Amino acid sequence: MRNSLKISTVALAILLFAGCTKNFEKINDDPNNPKNVPNSYLLTGALKGLADNNFDHWWGGQVGNQLAQYWASNQYSSESRYLFRPTVTGDYWSSFYSGANNNDALVQVGGLFELQYIIDKCKADPAGVSTEGDAGNQIAVATIIRVWQMQRITDTWGMAPYSEALKGAANPQPKYDSQRDIYLGLLAELDNALSLINGGAGPTGDIIYQGDMSLWAKFGNSLKCRLAIRLADREPVLAAQKINEAVTAGVFTSNSENAQLNYLSNVPNTNLHFYDINVNNRLDFCASNTMIDLMNTMSDPRIGIYFDKAVTSNSYVGEVYGLSEANGAATANDDVSQRGEAVVGATAPAVFMSYAEVQFILAEAVERGFITGTAANYYNDGVIASMGSWGVSGGDVTTYLAQPSVDYATLITGGSSWKQIIGKQKWLALYNQGLEAWAEWRRLDFGILQLPADGVMDGTGIPLRLKYPNDEQTLNGAHYTEAVGLQGADEQDTRLWWDMN
Repeated sequence: MRNSLKISTVALAILLFAGCTKNFEKINDDPNNPKNVPNSYLLTGALKGLADNNFDHWWGGQVGNQLAQYWASNQYSSESRYLFRPTVTGDYWSSFYSGANNNDALVQVGGLFELQYIIDKCKADPAGVSTEGDAGNQIAVATIIRVWQMQRITDTWGMAPYSEALKGAANPQPKYDSQRDIYLGLLAELDNALSLINGGAGPTGDIIYQGDMSLWAKFGNSLKCRLAIRLADREPVLAAQKINEAVTAGVFTSNSENAQLNYLSNVPNTNLHFYDINVNNRLDFCASNTMIDLMNTMSDPRIGIYFDKAVTSNSYVGEVYGLSEANGAATANDDVSQRGEAVVGATAPAVFMSYAEVQFILAEAVERGFITGTAANYYNDGVIASMGSWGVSGGDVTTYLAQPSVDYATLITGGSSWKQIIGKQKWLALYNQGLEAWAEWRRLDFGILQLPADGVMDGTGIPLRLKYPNDEQTLNGAHYTEAVGLQGADEQDTRLWWDMN
């Protein structure tokens, strides 16, 4: 699976840059001494590789969508009971920093190292890279994506190498920065990136916005809102400041501006879940009862898009979440709902951030007193945006919003907190962005998630973080030990800095 994942990255770059691919198979074969590769190739590889590495079968499915309890396991269910394979978590930790190594094509793709190389190259020779877009705009794009990935790293593990990371052989044992310092650093990086965006040419090789820097600016400001709201309990003054800056500068205003990679219809450039099902013949996941039961109760019109009806009953049925491998395997595939075409079809996109998420952030910002406006209006717009992104509109949305279980004012009057109300709908809207949904559950404590039916295998409850890779204890032992001493035990029950509740 890992090899096919990386090969698809190379293939897309070849497809996009036909005629300019001589020796492309040798890009970055030594991450400490990369070849002089055009930035356009590196950017394409980074964007496609990051999408693949974050939204694939393993990290996207076994980890993200099961931590969020969107999916349940048909087999190999240990991850749904929170026993994560150390080799897998270690592999992705490495991939997120240095890229994923394809031993067949000797390509290093989809990591922070690639993005840092683009930035360093633009700073060292702005004139030399100008044929591939304005140097400032290239730095801005690489930085925005770098921030997106680094936030996901720290929100998964907590303290992590940041200020001393990506220096290769110059510093093979980087220190771990506190999560507060990482967040402050990422916000500063975003501010600098946004200040660099100008009217010059956008970067070639951009397979998200095709070099449209106005959309990258909106993505950067929207991402700034995500970072700010996540540290709102710890740094409310700073959070309010950054959200106001972002809104003033301009965030997403429609679904057409969503930051996402649109996969292609032909293998190997398809969505990796399509590849997993149709090429690797794997059907390891189905709908979870956590998701299905809630959507059934709320008559959510997205249910028929997120999932297919179970063949046996012709109704939406979720697999009980967190079964043992034996119990999970005992359920026939036809007896439960499978994932819908919009999620696992060939062209199903990998969503980095959406307009719907921004609207829910702004609803929360109103409730916290960070911005003016009406929380219910932003909340409704978030629901409408989510529905629209999945093809639901008109009367179905109006009917859904009018239900007592959805209507903002009714829920507030009935005693629900704004965290529960916004959190539930945000969780539904973040479907297939499992790590983001898991982060919001930890931060807002909106309920919904349940303990695995057949028990937790590692820890005492739903994880609050993941354990560091085993290699860190041996290869970077002093800094690993220092981080554990400051953050708390290297266990899944240890809270992250921003998780105060």
